Amino acid sequence: MVDLKSDILRKVISPICWQDKPINGLTNITTGKKILLDRGLPAEAYHYWTGVGALIGFIIIFNILLTLALSRLPAPKRSRHAVLKGKTDGMQGDKDKGEVSLLAFQQKFSPLKGCADSVPSFDEDMDYDQAQLHCMETGTMSHFGKFDSEDLQRDTVNQGMSLPFTPLSISFENVQYFVDMPEGMMAHGVQEKTLQLLRGVTGSFRPGVLTALMGVSGAGKTTLMDVLAGRKTGGYIEGDIRISGYPKVQTTFARVSGYCEQTDIHSPQMTVRESLIYSAWLRLSPGIHNIVRWAFVDEVMELVELDNLSDALVGLPGISGLSTEQRKRLTIAVELVANPSIIFMDEPTSGLDARAAAIVMRAVKNIVKTGRTIVCTIHQPSIEIFEAFDELLLMKRGGQVIYAGPLGRHCQNVIEYFEAILAF
Repeated sequence: MVDLKSDILRKVISPICWQDKPINGLTNITTGKKILLDRGLPAEAYHYWTGVGALIGFIIIFNILLTLALSRLPAPKRSRHAVLKGKTDGMQGDKDKGEVSLLAFQQKFSPLKGCADSVPSFDEDMDYDQAQLHCMETGTMSHFGKFDSEDLQRDTVNQGMSLPFTPLSISFENVQYFVDMPEGMMAHGVQEKTLQLLRGVTGSFRPGVLTALMGVSGAGKTTLMDVLAGRKTGGYIEGDIRISGYPKVQTTFARVSGYCEQTDIHSPQMTVRESLIYSAWLRLSPGIHNIVRWAFVDEVMELVELDNLSDALVGLPGISGLSTEQRKRLTIAVELVANPSIIFMDEPTSGLDARAAAIVMRAVKNIVKTGRTIVCTIHQPSIEIFEAFDELLLMKRGGQVIYAGPLGRHCQNVIEYFEAILAF
């Protein structure tokens, strides 16, 4: 009320808004003062400074209250825990079943370190938030997992995360793929009964190496990746495919591999975190405790740089929610929470501009640094995107390999290879 009076007084008695002229022959009253007096409002100038003082008082009081609230009230979100990468030897309870020991996880990684040992009422069926709240209420949250900065810097080079995995390589020799001859081609006089799409393809993909699978349209890039991933349900496949030296068995290979399709299909009513939790709970082993799953989901979001969008709705493409490159990173994260050793990506930069493609490739490089085997089909990349890859498998039309090997610094190996061919 004081502020309102001072504001009215400032405007009405101002010589700019109201001319300081007497009315009705009276020399001791002006138009502005007459309006104030007729409405029962004070016309003295000192009320203006009263309002200024009240505003300054309110600013001081509210800042004091805000400072007290921030210092006394708890954080609105649960604190994140530090995870030492690579130190996962003590976490695996049963390697055959993929079970992870809750106690080992708490002792090495969780901020709930020591809680299960010191509190008899600790329930292993609690989720992450319930367990942390339980430890806070019982006063056993004082033993946060502490680590040395040099250890952390050294361990981030290793491939481990809070969930251990085995780095795997994939090699293939003389892979050939046939499909039944289309009826349209047979009607034009083609006598063969089968159409060969891949011809003697040989190569390998290694852990910690980002491989680009390139070629002109119709060269068989996606066909080769689908054959290696076991996604081809028709046709005839010949050749030798091995996983770390052992013959590939599709039923077990599906558990250690992931496939990111070119189209990003997600539920628009779910948030980013809910999408990853849903995938993790469906695809991870039942023997993995809920606390470990929560921690792994958080790590994956940080790895693909979606942690600041964890509570954002996915929305509809082009209408609401995430942008195109954010949806692409979410597609990669949905596969990554299954903890695969080998990930196939079908054109992860398709439909993106230069900036968005660079963001997606930065997330892919972060995944490669964990020690996983990443294979990407790529079409007409920019020089910056192309040089982000470590190795190249180049194919020509007809399903044949032109080049397979490392790119080298500034693609020097590829340039020397083709220059040597032209020399002949």
